[in-house]
Amino acid sequence: MKKFLFIFMTLFFLLNGVVEANSSFNVKLDGKNTTVNMVKVSIDNEPLISDFAPYVVNGRTFVPIREISESLGATVDWDNKVKSATIKLDEKEIKLKIDSNIIYVDGTKSKIDDNSIPKFVSYTLPNSETKTMVPLRFISEAFGYEVLWESKSNLASIITEEGKSLEKEEDLKIEKDMEETVKTESISTDNNSYFSNFEKEEAENIGKRDKDDVYTAAGLDVTIEEEKRTVEVTDKITAEGPLNIVIDPGHGGKDNGATALDGTYEKELNLKVSKELYDKLKANGYNVTLTRTSDEYVKLLDRASESNNSDAEIFLSIHFNSSEIEDAKGIEVLYASEDDVLIKTVKQKTLANELLKSLTKETGLNSRGVKNRSDLVVLSKTKNVSALAELGFISNEEDLKSIKNDNFIEKLVNGLYNGLVNYIDNYVIIN
Repeated sequence: MKKFLFIFMTLFFLLNGVVEANSSFNVKLDGKNTTVNMVKVSIDNEPLISDFAPYVVNGRTFVPIREISESLGATVDWDNKVKSATIKLDEKEIKLKIDSNIIYVDGTKSKIDDNSIPKFVSYTLPNSETKTMVPLRFISEAFGYEVLWESKSNLASIITEEGKSLEKEEDLKIEKDMEETVKTESISTDNNSYFSNFEKEEAENIGKRDKDDVYTAAGLDVTIEEEKRTVEVTDKITAEGPLNIVIDPGHGGKDNGATALDGTYEKELNLKVSKELYDKLKANGYNVTLTRTSDEYVKLLDRASESNNSDAEIFLSIHFNSSEIEDAKGIEVLYASEDDVLIKTVKQKTLANELLKSLTKETGLNSRGVKNRSDLVVLSKTKNVSALAELGFISNEEDLKSIKNDNFIEKLVNGLYNGLVNYIDNYVIIN
């Protein structure tokens, strides 16, 4: 069954022209212009979303560390002083360092081959930016996941424990004829379901987003029976009774988030801003809930569950950014497009725009725009309007100097508050 799923995804990518075998592009690697071959990566049959393409060089597949980690539900703690990163997923921990073949997995020292060493890689498209690229297979297998490779289509497929549930016979019906019928009624997919009870990890009645129902390849007919969106996407929220808002201070407990240049943990700043925003919203009559109120670890899915169980209309996750590039600075706001996540019934980008506009106006920080990140759990698993605000780079001296000032924190809180209020005034109808 697993092999069929892999073949199916390979056909899907080929027939939709998502990636062309042997397509190449140039990056700067080890200070030299290098031609690499583009690859497509999927996680449990969902494409990895990244502005910066994964690639193969010297027989190894590399992916951007933050995008692959967050897509797997892991967190990344970047230490800019020593150019090292710690990736955490549940009880698993991977520590790696740029240009080093030594990697620690749960405290155990491992040595990787020289072709798999993590690197800083400079891209020119879609914009000039340097990314930390890590070996896909080593990272995936260190977390206990399986990696399948299809050389003809340049497709690397990661199969997690959740993805293995797709192998159940009741999930897929395969007919003996040349026609293969795939029913989506009980298939778990990352971006088309939300959870309100995480003791059960499987979701049902999940729609697919493909534009066409039928795809054909040489000698094989693949029919996808889609569940269509049944609720129209609207511009505005209609709230029955008082408006409910969930504020999510990112990270916490064993998950420190990013580490600032001065050693400050991101989790501390997230909680500080969230508490002050909570107080300001409560003082002005809003119903508000915090996903954590102290230095505690809360799973990503539990954060989404908190929002869904409270029937909140708005979910806002608070974070600070970090980059291996010290010049990176400014504010950006992330959202999950309703085009990617069928459980969303209200346009998502509008809230992100309102937040970014108010934050940059209030703080004077550089705007890095709004970005669609439907791969992030807290955005894709929440059924309401949701956004994740990255409130400046604690890896940048200029941003950090501002962020460590209490007056500036107040400006951030005011920017978030004004953005929420502007959105509520213009896009929320309260009955």
